[in-house]
Amino acid sequence: EMKQKIFNILIIIIIVLPLTYLTYERNKVWQDDVALWEDVVTKAPDNARAHNNLGRAYGANGRDLEAILEFKKATSILPNYALAYMNMAVSYGRLKMIPEAEFYYKKAIYFHPDLADIYYNYGFLLYSRQRYEEALPVLNRYIELDPTGPFVPFTNRLLEDIAKKNYGK
Repeated sequence: EMKQKIFNILIIIIIVLPLTYLTYERNKVWQDDVALWEDVVTKAPDNARAHNNLGRAYGANGRDLEAILEFKKATSILPNYALAYMNMAVSYGRLKMIPEAEFYYKKAIYFHPDLADIYYNYGFLLYSRQRYEEALPVLNRYIELDPTGPFVPFTNRLLEDIAKKNYGK
C-alpha cells in the first residue's frame, strides 16, 4: 500500500513536472508572435506559411526589412504564394518603396485574382499616393469581391472622396 503511494507520487513527479516545465517554456513563446513564429521557422524551415506569418509578425512590430526577407523565403518555397506577395507589398509600401510595392501587388493579383484583401491594400496605397484614377477600379474590385468585408465602409469613404475630387475639378 505505502510502496504503491510512493510509486504513484514518483510517476507524477517524473511525468507531470517535465510537462509543467515544457508548458511554461511554450507559454513564453506563445506570448509573443515574433518568438512563436521564429520558433516554428527554426523547427520547420521549409514551411512557407511559417515564413509568411513570421514576416507578418515582424511587420506588425515595425520590422519591415526583416519581414520582406521572410516573405521572400516564403515565396521561394512556394512561388505562387499570393498572400506572401501581398504582405511583401504592404511592407514595401510602409517603407515608401512604391515601385516595389506595386510590383508585388500585381504579382499577388496574378497568382490569386480573387483575393479581396490585395485590392483593398493596393487601392489604399494608390489612394494615399493621390493616384485616384488608378485607385478607383482597384477599390471597386475589393467591394465586388467582398461586399460585406471589414474594410467596405472605409473603402466607400475613399471612393466618395475620389468622386468629389474628380467632380470638383
